[in-house]
Amino acid sequence: MSNPRRIVPGTTYLVTRRTTRRYFLLNPDKRRMLLAFYWYATAVLAAEFGIEIHAVQMLSNHLHEVLTDTRGELPKFLSQRNRLLANAIKVLRGWPEEVFSREGASVVALYGEDAVLQKIGYTLANVVEAGLVSSPEDWPGVTLAATDIGTRTFRVARPEVYFDAENTRWPAMAEIAITVPRSLEASSGHEGARERIVSAVNAAVEKARTVARKAGKFVRSLEWIFAVPHTTRASSFEKEGARNPSFAAGGTSRWPCAR
Repeated sequence: MSNPRRIVPGTTYLVTRRTTRRYFLLNPDKRRMLLAFYWYATAVLAAEFGIEIHAVQMLSNHLHEVLTDTRGELPKFLSQRNRLLANAIKVLRGWPEEVFSREGASVVALYGEDAVLQKIGYTLANVVEAGLVSSPEDWPGVTLAATDIGTRTFRVARPEVYFDAENTRWPAMAEIAITVPRSLEASSGHEGARERIVSAVNAAVEKARTVARKAGKFVRSLEWIFAVPHTTRASSFEKEGARNPSFAAGGTSRWPCAR
């Protein structure tokens, strides 16, 4: 059994969710159905549970999100949103088993502006470090450009697959704004925060390109990406029993304390 998670309203987190046995169940599809599943389910449930999305990237076998839980309802959001995603993916893929790993989500609380900036950069540079594309916005799956943060609103129609049009919980259209983390906006203003985010992401992407080149990884074509079967499993080494931290810190912040 995992340890109880301390949930504090207003906290920004890095959330990571992996697929079962590292199958490529989240690999982008030509019809862009996974895009619709993610944005629709996230938009509806983020509004319901008070979740703000700042950065996201869905790779073939895992999902990273930097988000703020404004009301302390993150567990409900993750449970219901991920269940929706999993069920929709099962229908799309004809997949008979679980979609996400039984280990559950990694939820890392971010204390301090530097920690938030670093994890936003890490999230958006992930697909570049994997050697799949040269820039985050080139990825055909769920992703963002650094300039989307604080400016872009996604509007998505209810997917034809899985979501019941007769259920009033699922509107015909849903929308979600990609917001600047409140801590950054409070210290730097809206435009100043956006400039800091773009700078952090650009630095992370440039570092990721260097890492990919040194590893002999080269940018893939869209055709190659779409053609990868969802039954493929990641073959890279993954250390068993690696640490799963509950928080990351950096920069100015009001730190949590024992009471």
